[in-house]
Amino acid sequence: MIKVSMDLVKQLRDQTQIGMMDCKKALEEADGDFDKALEILRKKGASVAAKRADNETNNGRIEGFVAGDYKTGALVEVACETDFSANTETMKNFVLSAAALVTQHNPTDVTQLMSLKQINSPLSLQEVLDEVIAKICEKIKISRFARFAVAQNGLINMYIHPGSTVGVMIELATDKSIQQAQIESLLALAKDLCMQIAVTKPLCVQASELDPVIVEKERTLAREQLQDSKKPESIIEKIIDGKMNKFYEEVCLLNQVFIKNDKITVKAHLEEVSKKTGLQISIVQFKRFAIGR
Repeated sequence: MIKVSMDLVKQLRDQTQIGMMDCKKALEEADGDFDKALEILRKKGASVAAKRADNETNNGRIEGFVAGDYKTGALVEVACETDFSANTETMKNFVLSAAALVTQHNPTDVTQLMSLKQINSPLSLQEVLDEVIAKICEKIKISRFARFAVAQNGLINMYIHPGSTVGVMIELATDKSIQQAQIESLLALAKDLCMQIAVTKPLCVQASELDPVIVEKERTLAREQLQDSKKPESIIEKIIDGKMNKFYEEVCLLNQVFIKNDKITVKAHLEEVSKKTGLQISIVQFKRFAIGR
C-alpha cells in the first residue's frame, strides 16, 4: 500500500471537511490519486445514504438566496436526522448553494435540482451532497424549495429566523420601476412583512384568496355556536360577520395587526410605505417554510 503524505491528506481534508483518517484511507485506497480519493469519499456518502434511507429526518435547515438585483430568489429546506448536523457550517453552506442554484436555474423538481452543476464547480449538487453525507454520516435530503421571480416592477426579499428552522420569502410589486433611493425602504418593508409571516402564519395575502370551502366551514361553525342562543336571525348574522372578520384578521396577512405597531393593520402599514416612497406597493405572494410543518 502506498504511503501518502500528511500534506495530501490535509489537502483532501480541507476540501471535503471529512475526517483525517477517512481521507487518509481514501488516498491509500486510491494509491495517492487525489481525484480518485474524492470519488471514493463521495461513494462512501452514497453508501451511507443507502444504509440510512429508512431513518427519520425530523430536523433540518432552511436557507434562502436573493439575486443582487432583488428580482429572483429561492427558499430551500433540507431535512436531516439531528439538530446538531442541521446547525453545522457544512450543512449551512450546502443549503445556501442549493438555494443559489434554484435561483439561477429554476429547476422543476428536486431530481432536476440535484443534477445541476455547482456554480464555479464541475460537481453536481448530488455529488456535493454525497460528500456532505460522507462527513456527517446521516440521512440528508432536500425536502422542498420555492422560487420567486418578479414579472415586471417590484422586488423579492426574505427572512430566515435565528436557528434556520423558519424561513419566509415575499414578492412585492410596484406600479413603476424602483429607483435607488426607494430600494432601502422597500427592502425594509419586505423584511418586516416576512417577520410578520414567520410569527403569525397567515394562510394568504387577502380574503379573496381563501379557499371557499374553508370560509364556508368557518361560517358554519360560527352559526352552530349560536344555534341555541335564541337571538333574532338579523343579530345572529351580525355576530357571524364579526366572527368572520376576526377569522380574516388571523389568517389574511393584510387584515392582521402589524407586529411592529399594534395600532394599525398590515394593510395600513403598506399604505404608509406606499405614500412615503411614492410607489403603489402590493403583495404578490409569500412562502413560509418551517421544519416539520
